[in-house]
Amino acid sequence: MGVAEEIWQAFITAHPEVTNGHLTLEEVNRKMAAFVQARNQRPLPDLDGLSPHQMHWLLSDPWGSESLLNVQPNLTDSLLDRIPFFVLMETLYQQLLVDPPIKLTPKGNLPLALCRNLYERKLLVQDDIERGITKKISEDTVHFVQALKACLALSPYVRKRHNAFYLTKSAQQLVGKQRTVLLRQLLQDYTLRFNWAYLDYTQTNAGQFGWGYSLYLVHRYGSEWRAVDFYATKILQAFPHLREPIPSGRLSGLSLAFERVYRWRFVEQFANWFGLIDIRQERQTGVYVDSVLMRKTPLLDQLFRFTRP
Repeated sequence: MGVAEEIWQAFITAHPEVTNGHLTLEEVNRKMAAFVQARNQRPLPDLDGLSPHQMHWLLSDPWGSESLLNVQPNLTDSLLDRIPFFVLMETLYQQLLVDPPIKLTPKGNLPLALCRNLYERKLLVQDDIERGITKKISEDTVHFVQALKACLALSPYVRKRHNAFYLTKSAQQLVGKQRTVLLRQLLQDYTLRFNWAYLDYTQTNAGQFGWGYSLYLVHRYGSEWRAVDFYATKILQAFPHLREPIPSGRLSGLSLAFERVYRWRFVEQFANWFGLIDIRQERQTGVYVDSVLMRKTPLLDQLFRFTRP
C-alpha cells in the first residue's frame, strides 16, 4: 500500500461520513486538511517521539525558526574555546587578518607549515599520525585539515583569488570580536554546505542525512555511555532507506555497513571535532574491537537547546 492510499484509508476510518456522498467536496477537503495536520503533529515511536512535522523541519531547515534545534543565546568566550574545530578555524581567520593572504600550494593545498601549526596545537589528533604510521603532516594526510580548508573555501567571509585566500571586509570586523557570529556561520557551512563524503570518497549521504536528529538523540540519551550502534539503529528506524549497502569509495567491490559510515561521519568527524561527545573504544585482550562507546559532553547542552515549537 502506498503512502497516499494509507493516508486515505486512515482518513475514511476516522471519518466514515465522507463515503456516504452527503458532504460537499469543500467539506471533504476541509476534513482532510485537519486530519493530515493532526497526523503530522502526532508523536511517532519510529521517530523517537517526534512528530512528522518536527522531523520535517529538522531535515529541511535545521537552523530555522521552526526547528527544535537552537543555538543557545549569550555564548561565552570560555565555552567557545572548548569547540576544537571552531578554534582551529579561528586560527585561520586570525592569520588572514594579521598576515594575509594564505597562499596555497600549486596543488591548491594549505601550506605545510600551516598544516603542522594546526596539528601541533593538539586540539584534534589523528590516530595514524599519533601512532607514527603516517609521518608527514599535510592537508592530504590530516582529515580535519581537509575539512577546515573546505569550510574556509565555503565561508562567505573568505574570498579566493589567484590561488590564495583573503578575508572579506565584513569579516575583518568580526574576527576576534563577534565570535558567536563566526561559530553560527561555521555550523551552517559544515552541516549544510560541506559534503561530508569529501573526507572518505564514499558516495552516500549516510551520517550527514538527519544529522540534526542525531544531535537530538545524543542530547536525549547521551548522559550515559552507549554504543554508537545504539544511535545508528535509531537513525535506521526513522530512515529505513539508509539501510541499503554502501559501495566503498576506496575499494572496488566492497560494501560498507551504514553503522561504519555513520561512525566516521557523524560521530568522529562532526560531534567529536566540535567537542560535543567523548569517545571510548573497548578493548579485548589488548586489541581494539569494533565497538565504540560515546556520551555527550556538557558542551552539547550548553551550546544547543532543543525546544519543540
